[in-house]
Formats: sequence, C-alpha cells, structure tokens
Amino acid sequence: MTEEKQLRICLSSCFFLKWSFMWPTKSEEFRTSKGLYFRLLAFVIISGLTFTAMIVMHLLKSVEAGDYDISEDIAILATNTGYILMMLLYIIRQKDLESLLVDLSSFKKYQKPPKFDEVNRKLEWCTRMVFGYCVFGSVFYNLVKILAIPSCKKSRRINEVCGVAIPYWVWFDTENWSIKLPLILHTFLVIIIVDKVTLLVSLQVLEIACNIKLRLDQLNCMLVSCFDGDVEASRRRLNECIKYHKEIISYSEIFSKCFSIEMFTHLTTTGIICGCLENQVVQEHRPEAILHIGGWITAIFVSSFGGQILIDSSLSVAEAAYSSAWYEADVSLRKDLILVILRAQKALFVSTGPFNVLSFALFVSIMKMSYSILTILQ
Repeated sequence: MTEEKQLRICLSSCFFLKWSFMWPTKSEEFRTSKGLYFRLLAFVIISGLTFTAMIVMHLLKSVEAGDYDISEDIAILATNTGYILMMLLYIIRQKDLESLLVDLSSFKKYQKPPKFDEVNRKLEWCTRMVFGYCVFGSVFYNLVKILAIPSCKKSRRINEVCGVAIPYWVWFDTENWSIKLPLILHTFLVIIIVDKVTLLVSLQVLEIACNIKLRLDQLNCMLVSCFDGDVEASRRRLNECIKYHKEIISYSEIFSKCFSIEMFTHLTTTGIICGCLENQVVQEHRPEAILHIGGWITAIFVSSFGGQILIDSSLSVAEAAYSSAWYEADVSLRKDLILVILRAQKALFVSTGPFNVLSFALFVSIMKMSYSILTILQ
C-alpha cells in the first residue's frame, strides 16, 4: 500500500464490511478484483435468494391456511430484499467509494483539517459499538426463536421450521435435529453476515459527511482570514479557497452518487419493516421485535444525521465568506467572493433517488410512513 493510497477514515466500517463480502481484502484494495464480486454474488445466490424464496412460500402458505397476521413475514421479506439490494448496489459503487475515501484521507494538497484525528477516533468507537449491538441483537433474536420451539410447534398451521430466526416453509420434515440443527446454524450464520450491513453503511454515510464537514470548517477558517494582507497575497489565498471549495463540491457529488440509490432502497424498506415490527410489538408483545426496531431506526437516523450535517456545513461557507474582511479587499476580489457566496448558498446533499435528499425531514417522513403502515395492519 503506497503512502498516497492509504485509508485514514472508515477503517472499522470497512474492516467489518469485509465480513459481509462488501469490501476487498487487504491484498485486493486499490485494484480491480473479480474475487470480491464473485464472493458476494455467490453469497446472494446461495443464501439471499434461497431465503427469499422460502419466506415467500411461508407467506403464501400462511395466507392459504387462513393466518392473516403476516406482519412478520412482510417485515422479514422486506429486510431480506433490502439487504440483497443494498449489498449489490454498494459493491457496484465500491471502487468510486474507495477512491473517495482515499481522497478524504490525503493531505497532500491541503493540511490536515483541525480535529481530524479526534473526530475520526470517536467515529471509529461508534462503529465498534454498533457492530457489537448487531452481534448481540442477532444472538438474542436467534436464542428467542430457539426457546420458542415448543410454542411454535403448538401454534403452527403449516410446515414451518421452528427454531430459526427467519419464518420460512420447507417441503421436507424438519423435526429430526440432525436436519433442524444445520438449518438453525446456517440461518444464524447468514444473519450474522447481513444483519450489520444497514447500520455499517449508514455509519459510513455519517463518517464521510463528518470528514467533508471537517474540510468545510477548514475552508471557513481560510476564508475568514483570506483578506489579511496585501492584494497579491489576498488574491493567492482567495484562489486557494476557490480551488478547495470546488474540490469539496466534487467530493460531495461522488458521495451522493455512491449512496443515492442505496439510500433510496434503505429508506423505502425501513418504513415497511418498522411498521410491521411495530405491529408485532402491539399485537403479539414480542420483545425481540423491539430490538429489531431499534436497529432500523438507529440506522435511518444515523444516515439522516450525516445528510443533515452535510447540508448545514455546506451552507456555513457563505456565512464565513461574508464574515471576512471583504470590505477592505480590491473590487475584483469582492466580485469573485460574491460568486463563492452564491455557490455556497446552494447546499451540498446526498440524494435519495430523484425525489428527496437525506436529512432530518426525511427521517420524520419515514417514521410517519411506518406509523401509517402500522395503522393499516391494525
């Protein structure tokens, strides 16, 4: 690994995403690797699509048997579909994202932003905490299902596999533990692999947004002191600020391109999943569903927080430019500064498809959507 291509941000999230076949190994970084795509595609075909088919069959058989409380089936189906799409969309843009992380880790053109190490150290700690939460949630969710095997056998009306965290139907008998145990272990392994995907990707959105904010804060300091000196020095500093601003804008555009469709998928499935899980809590009083809801709400809040940080920090550039001693500058410099202020009034953002941007307002909309789905299921 060369000095020019060294990651200094998102280290923990990239490391944990390797376990989900979404990030290249150390020997594969910074180069085209067919192995990364092959591993993920094989996992999706062998486990993701197989699970989706069995969940769909469970849903159809439940409706056929007259069991119309299918909120768990819909929630798990939406979860599984969302995971598969997010993993595939992420891997498609992985090289662009890797290039962006390398650029944000490089200080060859500009100095390291103030508080860079402190902020990223806190973000790394948050990533490890989230990973621990995901592992704990997966173990707890699977354990509850295993303990509920007796009640599952009494209440089931179809050939449902009792003891697994995912409600699915199979055509063969699973009462023999030599068959049931491999199914439980395989399901648990798949859940461990995919359960952390949404939270880790959301945390990467927050990490990248915070690092772009650090650059914008650095730009603000440069703008405030831009006109301290003679005309030539002021012109040189202003040109440097303009170049830096353009570079940060390009980072934001790549950032949005990497996560736009992925965040749209995340937001769409999250509303459905939370609504169905809320219905399980209200009607069936299932404690494991609360843990599941907490993970999805945290994921959508974290990504929305990152989007809001990007919007607010990009708008602060105009205020910093106006706070400089522009009134003492040459007329030509004032005209150039006006252009900087005009561009800075157009916020940087992460789009979520063609209709919206990642922000707190969108987070509230998703929560309203989940409540609407809950009322429909009631």
